[in-house]
Amino acid sequence: MESRKNRIFTEGWVEFASKHVAREVASTLNNTQVGGKRRSPWYSDLWNIKYLPRFTWGLLNERLAYERAIHKSRLRTEVAIVKRETEHFTRSVKQAKRESKLKSRNAKDRKMQTDVTTNKLQENADMIAADHSLTSTKDISTVTGDVHSEQLLLKKQKDKPVDSDFLRHIFSGGFQQ
Repeated sequence: MESRKNRIFTEGWVEFASKHVAREVASTLNNTQVGGKRRSPWYSDLWNIKYLPRFTWGLLNERLAYERAIHKSRLRTEVAIVKRETEHFTRSVKQAKRESKLKSRNAKDRKMQTDVTTNKLQENADMIAADHSLTSTKDISTVTGDVHSEQLLLKKQKDKPVDSDFLRHIFSGGFQQ
């Protein structure tokens, strides 16, 4: 609990037995120096006193209770808003993790499927080449309908001798050096 020295008050109420005395005090002390010793922290402060007609302690307690209720309701709404934002954030993080896992799984599955299909196509191309003794890439591509089999046949044909004059003619743009 706070010590009394550290309390800072902004409002205060005084009850008088006589309405006449209350008005006199309010008029004489309003806008005057609080005073005390010169080293006092409130020495240069001014009184701000107002007489409140038809004001009772019941109204004061009612007003304070109302202000406390408003403060509590504002805190509750702020907490509810923060809680909703936190739940939304955690939900979106979980959903993003799930989606990334699904994407990685789908990518792995696609890679495995392409590896399997590539292996099957290469086996088919090898079998067709062995069965039919095909030598050109057009023949294999028309039978299998796949580029992988063409690449396989080109690898096999690399061992054949290449006409260097023909290649020089193609890559030099037709100009002779």
